[in-house]
Amino acid sequence: MSKRIIFAAIPAALTFSGAVVAEDAGMREMVVTANRTQEAKRELSSNVTIINEADIKASTASTLADLMTQQGLMVVTTGDSSGVQMRGYGSLTMMNEPENTVLMLINGRRVGSANLGFMGLANVERVEIIRGPSAVQYGSSALGGVINVITKQGTANKPYASIELGAGSNGLVREKMAAGGAVGNFDFALGLTNFTRNDISTSEFGKWYHTDTDHNTMGTLDLGYTIAKNHRVGLNYYQGDVASNLPTGYIRSAGSNTPSSTYNSYRKMSENTTLSYTGSTDDKVYDWSASYTTGREDNQYKTSTPPYTNFIETQMLNGQAGYNGSLWSLSVGIDSLEYHNYASNAPAKPTMADHGAYFSSKLRLLDERLIFSVGGRYDKYTNTSVSGTDYTDSHFGGSYGVAWLPVEGLKLRTNYAEGFKMPSPRQVGGSSPYYNANPNLQPEKGKTWEIGADFDWKSMAASLTYFHSSYENKIVGMAVTGMPLSYQWQNIKAATLAGMEGSLRYDLGKALGKSWSLTPFGSFTWLGTRKTTDSSQFYQYNGSTTDILANTPEWMFSYGVDYANPGYKLKSRLSANTYGTVLTKDYSKTGSPYIQRPSGTVANLSLEKELVELSNSNGTLTLRAEINNLFDGKNEMYWNYPGQGRNFYAGIRYDYK
Repeated sequence: MSKRIIFAAIPAALTFSGAVVAEDAGMREMVVTANRTQEAKRELSSNVTIINEADIKASTASTLADLMTQQGLMVVTTGDSSGVQMRGYGSLTMMNEPENTVLMLINGRRVGSANLGFMGLANVERVEIIRGPSAVQYGSSALGGVINVITKQGTANKPYASIELGAGSNGLVREKMAAGGAVGNFDFALGLTNFTRNDISTSEFGKWYHTDTDHNTMGTLDLGYTIAKNHRVGLNYYQGDVASNLPTGYIRSAGSNTPSSTYNSYRKMSENTTLSYTGSTDDKVYDWSASYTTGREDNQYKTSTPPYTNFIETQMLNGQAGYNGSLWSLSVGIDSLEYHNYASNAPAKPTMADHGAYFSSKLRLLDERLIFSVGGRYDKYTNTSVSGTDYTDSHFGGSYGVAWLPVEGLKLRTNYAEGFKMPSPRQVGGSSPYYNANPNLQPEKGKTWEIGADFDWKSMAASLTYFHSSYENKIVGMAVTGMPLSYQWQNIKAATLAGMEGSLRYDLGKALGKSWSLTPFGSFTWLGTRKTTDSSQFYQYNGSTTDILANTPEWMFSYGVDYANPGYKLKSRLSANTYGTVLTKDYSKTGSPYIQRPSGTVANLSLEKELVELSNSNGTLTLRAEINNLFDGKNEMYWNYPGQGRNFYAGIRYDYK
């Protein structure tokens, strides 16, 4: 107790003694994800990470999956599919939105997918990460957190264009382009990424046959027209298209890794279109918006016997209005969401409809240094299963938070939030031929409390958060007793996830008053508690019973250093990521026993050197070089699915600004 009193008294003493710390721009960055409305990061009571355009360009990431791995999140890639976990939430195998507990958004809208491998990074302005369920306004599937990819919007005063061409190891060929601008009342922005790659090579087995990617094409397009001052109509389009191969079987040996070994061929496509309108008063005190979104994700299993396709169609209507005064603000909204889930080898087309209403509000006191926030959402949803049976339920979840800025540059915060994930149509109604229906399946629920601090002063930015989540009715696939190859989606009664997460950046060059910068950085998540309290889910590991949640890492850690020298027109980043113990099943052995999954540290190096500035200010030519898995460490992201060994890339980029 005495330590907590001292901890609270220090910033209070600084406040009353008149101490002033110069606040860095990081605290005043605008965030749009947390409460579905634009607000300053300094006012948020939950843990939010913003990855800006400069950070994205400095990384070696070519997809959103790569970028999240380098942020210290747990990402598992199997072929062309990549799932993510936050704080132990999130499915690493179910890559569709209705069955996941981490929600992926593009410009604040659902895309129907949880596959991070679909999303390229061309023309991305920033990525916002909300850790935990504090963004309750998004409803189902945001139980573990939200990843919002925000693309650029063209402006008349700053047109831009860039194109990059390059090649690398294992036959890699990559193309990337982005462009944006405005003419009169019309604005546009687009981004396109494509790469192809032959079979990958690993440190253990050399070439791993039938792991090639025929193409991975990802694009975004944003069109807008300003019909009057502060009134804009827009069209936003996104598409991902991947064709790839992946070996079959579970035994990793020289005999199974040959040109004649069996493999599966896949084609996965995702597209999403949104029509929108936004408006506000001249003073921005009142704002309003409306949008309609439609999309579809196809997963084609081309070499299965027989081949089949599984797709999810998404439709969403949204309306929102807000008031933002100096003392308090309020935003309210409604939305209607539909999923249509269909498999070509299933007898029917299960659907799910969800109608929700939400709000968020803030009260600012003490010269906007003490901010209270409250939010909530009510959902009423209906599942129609493959058998034609309807299942209806409702849910209300709330969030409550306090942010206190005792001095500029320091924020202390606490937040409580309740999240949920409704059962998907397939989970309730079963799926052919192995999964039985479970009309009694309950929604997943989570209650999370967190307390933390953010520090942004001169050359340093740091964050530290403790969180505790009580998890109810986690939905898992379980074998049906006495029925071989028969499964059913069932609820785990309860589980607990608790731990700490943090980040740190320090610019040594800025601290020394130099023109160059040398910035060490790091971020981590540590799950001190990751256990189920449902004894029916205990399992055997190393001859004894354990309550540890499977497929949930004890810790994830990402770290590195950035270097930039304007005089030499040079930028470089060295980064590494690793994760702790993870228990998972080894399906290559009789009985599929639980094992500790192999892990290792993967280091990546990127380098950018401006080669020439073209005459008449027409742009620049820049050399881009990368070495991924620099030390050729074990890069196995999931048991039996290999990641690449050391690989190289080099390209030339032209930028017009």
